[in-house]
Amino acid sequence: MKLSSLLIFNFSFLIFNSISARGVLDDLPAFERLQGYESVQAVKQRLAASPLHEIEGLWEMAGEGSLMAIERDPSTDGAATLYRMIIVRGASLSLREGTVMGYLTPTSQRGRYDARIYSALSDDHTRLTDLTRNVVSLGDDGSRIEFKPYGRKLRFNWWRLLLPYMYRTLITPLERPRGDIDGCIRVYPAPANPLNPRYL
Repeated sequence: MKLSSLLIFNFSFLIFNSISARGVLDDLPAFERLQGYESVQAVKQRLAASPLHEIEGLWEMAGEGSLMAIERDPSTDGAATLYRMIIVRGASLSLREGTVMGYLTPTSQRGRYDARIYSALSDDHTRLTDLTRNVVSLGDDGSRIEFKPYGRKLRFNWWRLLLPYMYRTLITPLERPRGDIDGCIRVYPAPANPLNPRYL
């Protein structure tokens, strides 16, 4: 085989592999519900029995009260570790304990995770739908995490159906505002700096 042909073959092979390579967040189940999350105490005991990564633990949604666990999928490891965000106590009674509400995996920056988080309920209010892209950031003291959506949202412009010749597209991309941030407070393991310190 000539050198030029060999180079073209190797280059094509690299391009094909880079296009076909998929990350752990690319093949997520449409819906997942796990056993073992019926009791907050049982979740705490399980967490206490294993060495935890810095993101793992019990977290309470700020301003809402839902309680979720972040635990790693034992079948993953290293830079491709997949963590699951699992409802332990939900604000909506229709969402049962053990429902997976999202997934995250480490990025190259410490304390920052690429996440896919469900953002809507099914019509019967029993399943989570619509995975959205988020950056999850762990605070320096490990007591808080923030969710910030990234990417673009799409808006359907129904009124453009009335004027089809004046406008070509029915969907307009919308940039997400910078202030669109939600977050959680760590419940377990107890943070070094408690949310509400006691004064003597």
